[in-house]
Amino acid sequence: MSGFKNLHPICSFSYFAIAIILVLVCQTPVAMVEALAGAVFFLHCTEGGKVWKRLRYLLPMLLLIAFANPLLNHRGVTRLVKIMNQWVTLEALCYGITAGLSLAALILWFGCYQEVITSDKFLYLFGKAAPGTALLISMALNLVPKLEQELQQIREGQEMLYPDKPGHMEKIRKAIRHVSTLLGWSLENTVEQVDSMKARGYGLRRRTTFHLFRFESGDRKFMLLLLLLGGSCIAGRCLGYGTMEFYPRMDSIVNGAGDILFYLVFMAFMWLPGLMEWKEELLWRSYDLNL
Repeated sequence: MSGFKNLHPICSFSYFAIAIILVLVCQTPVAMVEALAGAVFFLHCTEGGKVWKRLRYLLPMLLLIAFANPLLNHRGVTRLVKIMNQWVTLEALCYGITAGLSLAALILWFGCYQEVITSDKFLYLFGKAAPGTALLISMALNLVPKLEQELQQIREGQEMLYPDKPGHMEKIRKAIRHVSTLLGWSLENTVEQVDSMKARGYGLRRRTTFHLFRFESGDRKFMLLLLLLGGSCIAGRCLGYGTMEFYPRMDSIVNGAGDILFYLVFMAFMWLPGLMEWKEELLWRSYDLNL
């Protein structure tokens, strides 16, 4: 029951590579809002209400960057207010908001990447070219979620063995027990995983692999659409659309019909995974009605 997640790994990885590059090079408020909204929409279709927990942590960071930049950077000609003998300018404030939106969009798109590109897909893409590096990167990406799961199990087990007692020293002792147990468990799991991979012949040239990924007609259609939308966005950016100067005087957000067309194509590209997931969800819910 998934449209985008069931695509071939080459398709999904190519999309995320282009999306992240576009977020980095299109530093305008409109483009960043579209990119952020597309990532939120996709995560809402895949995770449900969990995406709002992500936004709860991203919003303070966005506000911090937005208001810290005009306090530290005083470039710009449009003065708003004077704080401690320094002028806060409109250009610096807008640039801070754009930078905060850009960072938030990048974090969410990397979250989308982690949701779709699993370890088996990553090893399928890069396992033959660089087996050692691919395995190391895959283990590093899965390290934090795995440690969180193991720490939760350790906490539950420790609560059964050692009931909670009041006092700061007892909390420190409990934290030390949790960390020491987690480190020992992680080292043991690492040694077992290395021995298991070595026993299975991982990295040998003559070793064969098994996977269920097939490049089908739906993947070809998606690649054509990806090349059309992504190529149009890249070409438009190279022609000068999707750019904005903040200093010394801020440009207008939209300059003519070319910018409008660029932002429409950019929005379609950023919302493509979410729309695919939403379409599959609607088809799944209406399946019984079509019988």
